[in-house]
Amino acid sequence: MLKTSLSKQILNNVMSNLKLQVLWLDNSLGLAVNQETIPLTPYYFWPISEAWEQIRFELDSKQWIPEEERIRLLNLIVDSMNRWQKSREIITGNYKTIEIPSSETTFTVKGLT
Repeated sequence: MLKTSLSKQILNNVMSNLKLQVLWLDNSLGLAVNQETIPLTPYYFWPISEAWEQIRFELDSKQWIPEEERIRLLNLIVDSMNRWQKSREIITGNYKTIEIPSSETTFTVKGLT
């Protein structure tokens, strides 16, 4: 019983500490995964590279990350990619850098002034 409880605590700690970092640029989207402030992956820039595949490969190589957490992070990447594509259809004008904090994702975004 104690072992199961400890395992759940460790799992919850891992899951709460992994964050998707998104660098939202004019012509690409930088994507990386951090554990708190420690980078677990480098930034991969999409659509320049196959960022989703590269991060999936990186996450799969880290056996200590639960599958549920890997899926959550990969789904966040897809969501970020979709939002970036949609925003490119409507953005015109001058830009400024803004921060959008999120419990699951940290965005650094170039947005309208």
